[in-house]
Parts: sequence; C-alpha cells; structure tokens
Amino acid sequence: MLKQIEYVLVILGILSLETVCRTTTGSVPSNSNSVNGFGNFGDANSLLHLKKILGGNVEIDLLWFPIIKWPSIFGQAKIQYPRDLCCNDFDALLTRNCRWRNEWTACGIGDEFDWIRGKNRWGLNEGLTVFGTEETASGYFIMTGTIKKSHPDFSAMLVSDPIQCQEGELVTAHRDGNLMFKYWTSPSVKVRACIRRPGNGKAYDWCSDDFVIDDPGPANITIPGSILYTFEIIIEARNFIYDAFGIQGGLCIIDDIAYNAKAIYNCVLEPHIKPVINLPEKTCKLLHCTFQNEECFKAVTSSGWKVTDKPVGNYHTGIRRPLESNYAYAQGSGTRVFSLGKFTINREAQLEFCYYRSSWKTKLAIFTTQNDGENRTIIYESYPLEAYPHKWICDGVRLEIGSYDSIEFQGEKLLNEHSYLAIDQIGLADPLRGTKICIKQKSKTM
Repeated sequence: MLKQIEYVLVILGILSLETVCRTTTGSVPSNSNSVNGFGNFGDANSLLHLKKILGGNVEIDLLWFPIIKWPSIFGQAKIQYPRDLCCNDFDALLTRNCRWRNEWTACGIGDEFDWIRGKNRWGLNEGLTVFGTEETASGYFIMTGTIKKSHPDFSAMLVSDPIQCQEGELVTAHRDGNLMFKYWTSPSVKVRACIRRPGNGKAYDWCSDDFVIDDPGPANITIPGSILYTFEIIIEARNFIYDAFGIQGGLCIIDDIAYNAKAIYNCVLEPHIKPVINLPEKTCKLLHCTFQNEECFKAVTSSGWKVTDKPVGNYHTGIRRPLESNYAYAQGSGTRVFSLGKFTINREAQLEFCYYRSSWKTKLAIFTTQNDGENRTIIYESYPLEAYPHKWICDGVRLEIGSYDSIEFQGEKLLNEHSYLAIDQIGLADPLRGTKICIKQKSKTM
C-alpha cells in the first residue's frame, strides 16, 4: 500500500514539475525518444519491436508503473550495507527491494531512455545474432533500447541509492570498491559505470572504460580509492547509433548487479591504487594474439594447430562459426599443445581467452612453466560441456607476477578426427580497471 501511495505522489510530483517547466521555459521540454519530458518511458512500439527481435519467451513489463521506478519525492535513503546494491529481481512482486532506479528527467536534464523490467529467456539464435552469444539472462532482468538511430550521447542511466562514502585500500589488498554486473549489448552500444554527487545529472566525477564486446561479461569494475562524500553509482548505456541492413538504434540488457567495498560509513582516506606499470613489450607481443601474423601466430602454426577464419568440420562436432575473424584450432585425436614463451609479468594481470569445443569429453587446459622447467602448474581447466555446446566461451585466469619459461594451451581428449578445439582472442587485462593492457599501452605510444 505504501508503494502505491508513493506512486500517486510521484505522479503529482511530475505534474508539479511540468508546471514549473512551463512557467520557466514556456513549454514542456521534449525528446524525440521519450513519451514526455519527465519520465522517459521510451517508445512502447520500440520496446514491442525489441521484444520481437529477442524471440524466445521474453515478457516486457509495459504496464507496470513506474517501469523500474523513479526517485522518491521524499528523497533517497542511503544504503546501510554494500550488499544493499545487489539486485537481480528488479522489484518483481514478492522479491527483495532493489536499490536502483531510473534517472529523474525534468526540464531538459537527465537521460533520454528508461530501463524497463523483462523476464524469461530470449531465443538462442536471436541472442547470437543480436549479442554475439547464446548465453541468456535467467529470471528477471532490465533492458533499454530504441529502434531509431540516436545521438551517441543519448543514454539510459540506472542510478543507485546514495552511498555515504567509500573507503579504499592498498592495491595489494584488492579492496577498493567493486561493481559487477552482466551485460548484453547489440552492435555499437556501450555500457559503463560512473560516479557522481546526487542530482548532478551527467556531471560525473569518474567513469570506467566502456564495455562493448565479450557479452555477457560479467563487467568487473574497480571503483578506485576512497570517496569521502556522498555519491551515487550510475550504470549508463549509450551510443545507440547502429544504422545498417535496415536496422537502427540498439539494445542493452543488464542483470545480476553486485557491489562491495571495505566501508561505506565513517570512511577514512586510504591510498589510491598504484600508478600503472607497463608490461614488457616482449610480453605484449607474445600474449596479445588474434592470429593475424603476431609472434604467437608462428608458434601456433608450427605446433600442428591451424588458423582459419571459416567454419571447420561437420555441423555436429565441428566449429560452426568464427568468433570474429581468424582463430586457431586443433583436430583430434589425442592431445594437442601449443606453447608461448619466454615472458615476464611485472604487474597485476589476467590472461584472457575464448575457446570453442563441441565434443563431450574435449577440454582446454592451460599450464605455466617457471624455474627452467622445474615448476609446471595447471592454472586453468575448462568446465564440463554444457547442454548446448556450439558457442564460444570467453574466460580468464590471473597470472602471478614473475618470469615464465612458457605458457601452454593444451587440448585434451580429442577423441577422433571429428573432434575439434578452437582458441581466439588471447590477451592480457588489468583485473583492477577492467581494461585491455596491451591495447591500452599501444594506443598511448602511438
């Protein structure tokens, strides 16, 4: 009952704002992407069209008011614990209250699109076409989008309830603020996290790098250092600029939001994360590999693995599609290995890679060797095959600081000549900042 009363008061608040805006500007601000200038519901026809594109059993909450929700006219209560910002049901009936909301939009400030709640899985083939992955959200999720090409800066802002402060900690403790969420984005759409003082619109104090590919993540974002003032976290989807093949706009879906920090009350100033240390150039040349004539290309092709940009094998046990362009693959039977080395890791780094296997017993294992071959360690082993095997899986594993003799990618239990294992997009990422290390280093030197 209290919620219904507050929704009525929100409506009255909108009417009051409309009066204020008409008085001060002579008209109600409008946006081509919204129903009105205050609560940007989005274009209902667009949302129904997006539902059709997603296929499967997706249901969209067009009738629920106020979509996800707007800010309370009484102001937002500060969270008491970091876990208060964990959200995966988005205020569905009889579920835990979600402390995230749509941005308040009035008098020409705010965002241009709203988040709405959806539920159920979308179609596997549709997901592969739109997002590049067959993995879907389960249960409830939120989505935003448009079927019209928009200005790159037009966005949908998902806003947390206020956080009194955030206490950072030394990088060695891995205890700065941490935000995680799953995301699915159509081509060109970008999603990022930012912080701001409450009510500051898009005047952000800090933003993460954009997440564009590798759906559904999860995005693992470090919100760095101590923040000694009340702030809000914004998850912002933007750049709905796609315009090709008769399709315009874009789509973004968010699920499974989680936040953690050392302290959010009575914070003290702790050191920020340490300055970035560049990886050795040799390490980047060796471990940044898209199989486009890099050093790793030579190592792979000389080891019995092959490189192609086309499907290989039969429809049931082969590689049905490339991830992007070139990829490396091994064909059974037995064990197939390619090795890269020597290299040095002088900072926090995560090895990232994508793989594809469609035979039930085939698996990927990764080994590192140190101390002149005396210390050979398995650092990664793929999970058992899922019910739907024909997809690329992107994963990562932390590399400890030190010197390495080699790193081996090993395809195991390739049963016969019809068994395949493929690998692509080997690279190094900064686990604290969520950025591609070697790509960032290269761009800074150009």
